[in-house]
Amino acid sequence: MRRLLLSLACLPLLHASAQRARELPAVRLDPPPTIDGVVEAEEWSSAARSEDFVDRFSERPIEGFNTVVYSGYTEEGAYFAIVAFDPNPALIRATEYRREGNVSGDDWLSLQLNPFGTFEGGDANIFIVNPRGATQAHFAGGRAAKREWQGEWAALARVTEQGWEAEIFIPWRILRVPEEGTHTMTLNFERRVPRAQLELHWSSLGPERLSENTGRWVGVEIPHIHQPRILQLLPFIVAGVDDDKGTSIHSGVDGRMQFGRGLTGLLTINPDFENVENAVVGIDFSRFERLADETRPFFTEGEDFFRFGGMSVRMFAPQRIEQIDTGLKAFGKIGAESSISALLTQRFGREKAAVLRYQRVWGANAEVTFGYVLSDDEDITNHAFGVDGRYRLSEQWSLDGRLGATEDSDEGSGYRSDVSVSYRSGAMTVGAGWQRIDPQFLPRLGFAPRRGFQGGEAFGFYRRSYDSGALAEVEANLFANSRSDVETGGLYEKSVSAGFEASFRKGPRVEVRHNNSTFPDLADIRTNVELRYPSDDPIRNGELEYTFGTIGGERYEEVGASARWRFLWGLSASASLQFVSFEGEREAQHVINLTYELSEFQSVSARAIFRDDQWNVYAAYRLSGDFGPEYFVIIGDPNARTFRSRVALKVVVPFDLILD
Repeated sequence: MRRLLLSLACLPLLHASAQRARELPAVRLDPPPTIDGVVEAEEWSSAARSEDFVDRFSERPIEGFNTVVYSGYTEEGAYFAIVAFDPNPALIRATEYRREGNVSGDDWLSLQLNPFGTFEGGDANIFIVNPRGATQAHFAGGRAAKREWQGEWAALARVTEQGWEAEIFIPWRILRVPEEGTHTMTLNFERRVPRAQLELHWSSLGPERLSENTGRWVGVEIPHIHQPRILQLLPFIVAGVDDDKGTSIHSGVDGRMQFGRGLTGLLTINPDFENVENAVVGIDFSRFERLADETRPFFTEGEDFFRFGGMSVRMFAPQRIEQIDTGLKAFGKIGAESSISALLTQRFGREKAAVLRYQRVWGANAEVTFGYVLSDDEDITNHAFGVDGRYRLSEQWSLDGRLGATEDSDEGSGYRSDVSVSYRSGAMTVGAGWQRIDPQFLPRLGFAPRRGFQGGEAFGFYRRSYDSGALAEVEANLFANSRSDVETGGLYEKSVSAGFEASFRKGPRVEVRHNNSTFPDLADIRTNVELRYPSDDPIRNGELEYTFGTIGGERYEEVGASARWRFLWGLSASASLQFVSFEGEREAQHVINLTYELSEFQSVSARAIFRDDQWNVYAAYRLSGDFGPEYFVIIGDPNARTFRSRVALKVVVPFDLILD
């Protein structure tokens, strides 16, 4: 009896283990299936078949939500089919219908494919489809949204009486792939059911999210792929009328070229940064600098290949480069385990910048990254060097270390170093670290908001999901540090912060955070409470936020409210209100966004920003996203502090130059 009970107790663990690092045999399809969104048994009969998706946290199948996948390949590319069963198909969410639309509020399924077979997350290509056939693609390293540059892949889907199903075709030529021959690729499937707040995986990564637990697609024969050298060009012209500047004409060109199977090159001449809508930074108080997200396509394409420095320091932040006349960059894989990137920008007679980065990985257990950044303008020259390393000591233990140095013609030499160790077990992660950053450490094209300190830190994180019941997910975190001033030895910062979040199925999400920080001669104590409803719909919800406490002994209050709603007939609207009261002063910032979809590739949008007594509004019409020319009409300036009376017409006409 004791053996029987022990065997029964071990069954969940055995099942979880069996659902990790799963394998799917690669099958050559002849003939290939027709991609029409209808998964017919006969046309997929020769494909490899698998099922038994499991919940991300419990690693158990969820009754009623079985998912079946089929896979195969040809000389041209990879084919996949998905049959997603649902106990109540009438409740399937399928709002989005556009290519590169926002499917986050819908049911969807993603295919994660890494042709090099490594366990490095940045090497994976992610293809997403919802039940209506709307798609998103995230290519390894990042890629601009222009359809000619992304390449053409196909996905069609439909809702059925049993749930929904989809078919996908991905050509080899749009991916970075290894040399011709037989390869094992890494592969995984993920299914989201937002109404039930379910996240289901074909090959479970385990609660620790270990990358080596991802699935394998074994025996894929990569053919010889002849890709002629093609320079893809996007020349554009912008004609505008401005009350301040009068009539203006601005033209330039962006270019892209693939070198072999793994490297991509980009070129930009006289780029149009003026009409790229920048991210908006909130007005809540911070003692340290903050940086808005980068949105300009030249810098976002391949951006993952230029990251190094860690979380506390970013050695390269392209937001620091305001305007350029020319830019060149190249990035990609040089073999299965190495990647390289280089960037050069210039503003003639004023400044130039350069970035070099090399990364080498050894499976899922180790990696090292080397990077260099140059900033050279009329007055100051700055060199920044960095080395990042990570080593997995075991399944649970990891060691991370980083070194950096800067040489600045104004500030002199400065150094940074940090080391941390972390332990992950199930839903819990804990760790500790030590770091030092000199006052003179200054990466001028990077982001180092805190400098001149040394000290230690400790952190803990817990997250658990429930596949049934009212409570869907809980999170808790704790962070503490103690830092001293490098020059004086006195206090630099000592802080403790804690947070708790609970998401309820078909209900609200509640989050509470508290922070207590002590600086020389002053202290900051703040508590933040957020309420979002509903928690399971990212495109139709409302949120309230209240922060209160003291900053340097002065009363601080912040009130925020936001709402977003996507209507079925094409209108999307969002609004956020933010009020801050501090030191007897009151500040306010409000942002309103509207988008109306005229068709899959046409829309009209507007954004208004109100900051105290200043305001700006702009509107735009776009015909873009498909192959061929793109047209934009912009009224106003999307990034001005106040309204600018301006009208501009932008036309982009893509064409290719075949070089051999």
